[in-house]
Amino acid sequence: MCGIAGRFDPTGLSPARVWHERAARLLAHRGPDGEGHFEDGHCELVHRRLALIDLSPTGNQPLANEDGEILVVFNGEIYNHRELRIDLQRRGHRFRGTSDTEVLVHLYEDMGERLVDQLRGIFAFALYDRRRHALLLARDRYGVKPLFYATIGGEWVFASEIKAIAAHPRFRPSLDRQACYDYLGLGYVPEPATGFANVLALRPGATLRIALEEQPRETMFHRTVARPDGERLAGPATDEVANRLLRAVDAQAVADVPVAALLSGGIDSSLVVAAHCRTNRGPISTFNVRFPDASDDETATAVAVAQHCRTQHQVIDLPDQALSPDGVLDLLRHFDQPFADTSFIPTYGISRAIRDRGIICTLSGDGGDEGFGGYPSFWRLNRLVQLMRLPEWLQHAAHDAGNRLTTWTQDLGRQVSKAAALAQAGRDAPAVLLAGLANYLNEDQKAELVPPAARFGLEPVYRLYEVEPEPETADLEALSQRLTESLFTVSLPSDMLRKVDMMSMRASIEVRVPLLDDAVVEFGLGLPHRLKTDGRTGKQVLRALASRWLPRSVARHPKHGFQIPLDRMVPPGFHAALEDLLLAPAARTRGVFDQTLLRTWLQAFRERAAGGSLSRGGLYQRIFTALGLEIWLRAFGLSW
Repeated sequence: MCGIAGRFDPTGLSPARVWHERAARLLAHRGPDGEGHFEDGHCELVHRRLALIDLSPTGNQPLANEDGEILVVFNGEIYNHRELRIDLQRRGHRFRGTSDTEVLVHLYEDMGERLVDQLRGIFAFALYDRRRHALLLARDRYGVKPLFYATIGGEWVFASEIKAIAAHPRFRPSLDRQACYDYLGLGYVPEPATGFANVLALRPGATLRIALEEQPRETMFHRTVARPDGERLAGPATDEVANRLLRAVDAQAVADVPVAALLSGGIDSSLVVAAHCRTNRGPISTFNVRFPDASDDETATAVAVAQHCRTQHQVIDLPDQALSPDGVLDLLRHFDQPFADTSFIPTYGISRAIRDRGIICTLSGDGGDEGFGGYPSFWRLNRLVQLMRLPEWLQHAAHDAGNRLTTWTQDLGRQVSKAAALAQAGRDAPAVLLAGLANYLNEDQKAELVPPAARFGLEPVYRLYEVEPEPETADLEALSQRLTESLFTVSLPSDMLRKVDMMSMRASIEVRVPLLDDAVVEFGLGLPHRLKTDGRTGKQVLRALASRWLPRSVARHPKHGFQIPLDRMVPPGFHAALEDLLLAPAARTRGVFDQTLLRTWLQAFRERAAGGSLSRGGLYQRIFTALGLEIWLRAFGLSW
């Protein structure tokens, strides 16, 4: 894992003498083990190294081929680099070292931009072809590793993090109102948008080629498509996923430094650890975060897995400063764009603790929910389809009953009324239903928060969930297929993987994701809905595998998100800091948010008084959504 940045203009670069030093300094946390720089009249490349494979100088970057005409800066890991190297050597290529990076320049010599078809791993790289005055940017299939770019004064500027692009002397930030309006509902900016009108994320599974006398060309070399096979049976499916997961973990546990694992207590991370125990690679260190709220703490389950797999386990308690106003605001600024998934706090806490113990490479269980039906939205689909099949008058009656129920049982009432509303919308527009399963704030709730003038001309977020052809009304299998695809294309790269990358790399550690191995994902995408959920719990195939490999208590453990009970953990001074930021006359969001509604939220959060139409989590999610936008607007001097 590393940090990369660069500038390119096929007709000739303009001087920017100090930019590469600024970019390297801003990305130093991504690569504290070394720094590299290259520049000629057309291209400048910057690299910060976190050394995991080939720790010698032959792994330094920018790395060139034999004659120095092709150079690359690379962030990630190529898990099949040994096989590729053997094949390239048979064809006459000569290697100076053993790094996976060196495979890229030689593979490009033979295959050009189609080299990405041969790569199995997580990657973002920039490859400069000096002969052709061409630059190739590429990003892995699921967006594990980030890559952003902008055009500034005719030149292309790219980096692992936007802060390095913003350091360009001619960069002037510009607000993308639509992206920020989408953020208010989702809690993150959906890629390829970033919040900046003049900065984009390279799409997962894409390359971007810029060359002399050619139009810039983005090419999708991979699209995530779910193709459920209704003939699959549970037993053989469990056998197959076991084999694929074992191979994935074995490949991703290879490094020239010790490899540890994040063990949350959930099914996914537990299976990754159990698979590692079966690879005969020796004992592994594991870590989990302990939360003070018993309803959110999974330490007991994590310890049970660690004992079963005989790992060297450590329980991490978040330090007091992790939830101080300064600590939280500093992390929010680090994202370089609006972000409000509050699990970034424990993600950074455990990453920092692991780094402090001298470990720089870990395995995680991220990615299992998307491919194997782990989110509650999968089993909610079962109930929504049942509601969609009811006569319209019964749907309206269910919605009214839900509203009345909130007087007696708030959680149940909220769930019933929301389900009925989604079912009514889903009859005519499946995209609205899918967006509703992903949103924290729906379009009506955003309209209540944002005055008409501030949202004039902006489109609803459900446009991101529209597909052709639209699923048939109340077709459970088709809706499950579209839900799976939307998770991979919208939330996985923009929320889950962004959070893990930004927080782990801030702590200078690499996180590898065996459940996003190509073969594992391919298998998950082929599972029918009945092998994802029984209507009550998800990940049926992974749970069946857990019943083979792990204690029964783990296999039956209910789904928990990696969330933090913020309303019970923030220190008293946090509330005053929130109000000072969001209600101040100089607040950048003052014209964006209805101030009366915002004051109501802040007061309820201070008093831990969620209720009525808002749950505890829904309340503090709204608070952090507002905070994330305010902090970002202030950091870059932007106004709505």
